[in-house]
Amino acid sequence: MRLRPEGLERHLQGPTLAPIYFVSGDEPLQKLECIDQIRNAARAKGYDERLVFDVDGPFDWNAINQAASNLSLFAKQRIIELRMATPKPGNEGSRVLLKYTEQLNKDNLLIISADKIDQKTQNNKWVKAVEKAGILIQIWPINSAQLPGWIRKRAQTKHKRITPEAAKFIALRVEGNLLAARQEIEKLALLIHKDDIDIEDVMNAVADSARFNVFDMIESACLGDIDRTLIMLNGLKNEGIEPMALFGILMWELRRLCTIAHQHEAGTDIEHLFRSNRIWEQKKRSLNVVLQRHSCNSLDALLNYCATIDKTLKSTHKLQAWDQFHAVFLAIAGINTTRLQHPFMA
Repeated sequence: MRLRPEGLERHLQGPTLAPIYFVSGDEPLQKLECIDQIRNAARAKGYDERLVFDVDGPFDWNAINQAASNLSLFAKQRIIELRMATPKPGNEGSRVLLKYTEQLNKDNLLIISADKIDQKTQNNKWVKAVEKAGILIQIWPINSAQLPGWIRKRAQTKHKRITPEAAKFIALRVEGNLLAARQEIEKLALLIHKDDIDIEDVMNAVADSARFNVFDMIESACLGDIDRTLIMLNGLKNEGIEPMALFGILMWELRRLCTIAHQHEAGTDIEHLFRSNRIWEQKKRSLNVVLQRHSCNSLDALLNYCATIDKTLKSTHKLQAWDQFHAVFLAIAGINTTRLQHPFMA
């Protein structure tokens, strides 16, 4: 039988467990949490011994047969975890797993985990036999459009409600990394004691995590305070802040600034734009200053240059992104730099 990850909790609350669970997929957090749920449910039902086998390279498949047939003197029920580096166990592994499904022992619960299985693998006899005898759970990645919703739903498990805008900001910061998103939610749950979390709460929590305030640095650049901006940028570098975290905040602010600039140029009143974009009073001055300094075209050029920074951060030369941050913050502050016309390529 096939089961979606979101249906696993309800299934595990039933009176009995399946004899086999096969969890496959390339998203580590969801896969790990599914396995944890199965393991915890099994322990609650009396499976008090656990054996773990890692299949990575040469492996003695007879160990699975021996584990299935030999219970210890101290346990009546046993969890057997089979962690496969690839969902292709080879001829011997396929034979052993197929035989296991034909000789099930009610005192054993087998949890198989592996990376994503393709269509050809799904048609293998052992996979079909596992699916018939137990539960097959396929994990699919959360895409960028789904991630804010996942973050909001995840926050509800911490008894917090996150606004859509705040969830989008977190999604931008974590770059699709669910483990990082979970850490952000857990940090917010600890730092923010009210039930409803908005974008200002998230920004303040992010800012509090560094000695030099990232948002203050961006504000300084908008105001044209070059010396203070560069001092803060060097401070962040020396503090060891992750460049991707700085990039996420920079992109959030630049995209919002570009949106405001284009709508203002099209004739929308600036105060209306500030209200609709939830720009608080103390930030209005810096945005007014930078909008007088930059046109829509120059702001678009800055945003396009950030694509170069993104490539650097995803390359083996990500520390060189600090030079690119230097160039883009100087440009925001009003200093012409040839680096934007001839972007550095890692």
